[in-house]
Amino acid sequence: MKRTLAVIAILALNTLAAAIVSGQTINLKVSDSLLELNQKWAAAYKTTHPTADIRVSADTAAAAFVALAAKQAEVVIVPRSMRYQEAQACTAALGSRPTEAKLAVNGLAVYVNSNNPVAELNYNELYQIFRGESKNWKEFDGGKDQAISIYVLSTNAVPGELFNAEVMSGRGFAAEAHVVAGSDLLKALAADPQAIGFGALSAADGVKLMSIKRAPSSTPVLPTEDNIAKQIYPIARCVFSYSSPAAADGSSQYLDWIRGAEGQRVAREAGFYALPAASRSTP
Repeated sequence: MKRTLAVIAILALNTLAAAIVSGQTINLKVSDSLLELNQKWAAAYKTTHPTADIRVSADTAAAAFVALAAKQAEVVIVPRSMRYQEAQACTAALGSRPTEAKLAVNGLAVYVNSNNPVAELNYNELYQIFRGESKNWKEFDGGKDQAISIYVLSTNAVPGELFNAEVMSGRGFAAEAHVVAGSDLLKALAADPQAIGFGALSAADGVKLMSIKRAPSSTPVLPTEDNIAKQIYPIARCVFSYSSPAAADGSSQYLDWIRGAEGQRVAREAGFYALPAASRSTP
């Protein structure tokens, strides 16, 4: 009887602890381009954890790390890994390096008009095109003697932020680039034989996907869902979380949920890619 009562008491304490954790406030600072994704994650989590209070605010990735070091956020969620100086500042302020975890994968495709014979480009060639330094397709292997028309998404959009950071080193696009909405991109490229642009991976008539390589000596890779998720394709990188050493258990529980089946489903619906199983099991 005493053993039974002890077991019941332990179960009751565990249930109480779980209830307390689920009701904790979680303060998140996220990158601007990830605000919508994080709002979707928070809303989905609350459907099964109704007492959870997840407070999401957005700023630049750099500002998010400043907030983490200043103990104004328990967790930051950003579209890139922590930089050396950010790690130093957080470690000095918090006593140890924040805990890193991968939450999802972000990737995009580069498109040209289907009549364009150019089949592959490297990062340097993409940079020259989108900065307006290369202006004619004949400069590239198999290209026709015709001007290049550049189509871009805003750097506030998820693909725009990724392309600008990953390929353009944050320097932005040529002044003559046509800024279009994501929903209009493929239509614009299909209508313009000279066009090149980037956006979410999709299929459409009148456009073709480009194989991309990071360096001239690299192997070109065509974007597919699997190649992007596994980051075999170069224009892809993880969404990361960094947690304060003092973050409450509720934060860890929430991040575990994001990395689980339901959180990854939400990420896919928001236009991201699920983490490969190996990346979910370890940070």
